[in-house]
Amino acid sequence: MKNLKELLIYQQKISNIQYTINILRWELKISTPKHSEQNLIDLIATYESQLFELQTAEYYGKLLCKVIKNTDFKKLEKAEQNYIYNLLRHYEEKRKIPMDFYTRYIKLKNESNLIWKNAKEQNNYQLFKPYLKQIIEMTKQYYRYIDSNSSNLYDVMLNHYETGMTSEIIDKLFDDLKKRLLPIIPKKSSKELYNDRFEYTNQELIDCAKFLLEYIGFDMNKGLLGVYPHDFTEKMGMNDIRIAFRYTNNPFEFVTTIIHEGGHGIFEQNIKENLSRYENVTIDNLYALHESQSRFYENILGRNINFWIPIYDEISKKLHLNLSLAEFIDVLNHTKPNIKRIESDELTYCMHIILRYEIERAIFNDNISLDELPNLWNKKMKDYLGIVVKNDSDGLMQDVHWSEGDFGYFPSYLLGTIYDGMFIEAIEKNVGNLDQLLRTGRIKEITNYLIENIYQNGGAYTSSEIIKKMCNSEISVDPIIRYFEKKYSKIR
Repeated sequence: MKNLKELLIYQQKISNIQYTINILRWELKISTPKHSEQNLIDLIATYESQLFELQTAEYYGKLLCKVIKNTDFKKLEKAEQNYIYNLLRHYEEKRKIPMDFYTRYIKLKNESNLIWKNAKEQNNYQLFKPYLKQIIEMTKQYYRYIDSNSSNLYDVMLNHYETGMTSEIIDKLFDDLKKRLLPIIPKKSSKELYNDRFEYTNQELIDCAKFLLEYIGFDMNKGLLGVYPHDFTEKMGMNDIRIAFRYTNNPFEFVTTIIHEGGHGIFEQNIKENLSRYENVTIDNLYALHESQSRFYENILGRNINFWIPIYDEISKKLHLNLSLAEFIDVLNHTKPNIKRIESDELTYCMHIILRYEIERAIFNDNISLDELPNLWNKKMKDYLGIVVKNDSDGLMQDVHWSEGDFGYFPSYLLGTIYDGMFIEAIEKNVGNLDQLLRTGRIKEITNYLIENIYQNGGAYTSSEIIKKMCNSEISVDPIIRYFEKKYSKIR
């Protein structure tokens, strides 16, 4: 198909610039000298403008339409057809955004991210607040451009991160989850457990991370590790998936972080090449599905004692642990409210996301002032988790998301947890007992099942379509509640 060949050539131009931008962002976050940061921000903005021009060019829109209208289009596999439809949808959305606004918005997000990092280090919300105000206002304008007719701007944001998701759906799921979860969460903190800390070198952590990642199925020949104040996984380009993690002297936080980010990375590494060639961001608008996989590896697999049986001797050596496997697992499943989301156990973590969701909804629907924000955050932390917030660095500035304009993203984490309950039951039905698979070191059988049923198709299908096919069900909190009740009734 001649038009398809033309499209793939054009997509390669887009991918090359995307790859360049992603590499520059990685450098900006991980290794750029302080006095060079603004220069790099300006350079990224230049490339973003070039990318925007390519993605909104009239020629590009016509080319996509020609491919779709071609009689040979239906000969492509369904997943590939869906990818091309998605490209046209993104094209039509971006055409609504003025280029000068888009360039300023991207530049602001990069600047805001650096200010957030400094403000967090200094515990200085006043330093971050002016940038947060600008980010909120420009984010509102961005989504107004995309959908000027919507009566609920926050719903437009939610749909951007998870296709088909609305606050009405989330309210029902989260309210149901909260009502059924609160009786499971221990009313008092569990006993204090092993609390030793170690001064690891970066190389020791990287060596341990590589071991864990390769064990669960991440290909280090297509990956790279770096150190940054906030953990993240990012696709640079095809065969280049990078994971950043925080330096920590806490071995339990470290292993759960690496396994979590490994779930993201395995997803990105296993998309079929005929889909990856269409764009660098291969899993767009399915962030809850992406988070479901990172949290599946971290919580469902990585907090299960059977996961560690085949590898614990090696891990305990690498991390200098002087405790038994049973003691190690007790700490991994220790249920105690934590002020930090990323350090929370899988039960109380759910309340962190509900808190953030409610605040975001208030920001965009109720227009609360930024002066009110710290107090609102602190009140919800006290009401939901019984925690008194002592500083803004550990409070509303603990996460990177708002500095980058990612409003609407946080619900993805809890939606992903809900999906995980459904995936557990699908795997147990179609692959085998999870405990037995893990105990015998057959974790890659689980990974291969997920590759076949989810990862290989990237962003070609919506989460609801995938869940319907794998689980023969609509999205429900029932399976994850069954998992929690079964697991924590034993622990208590």
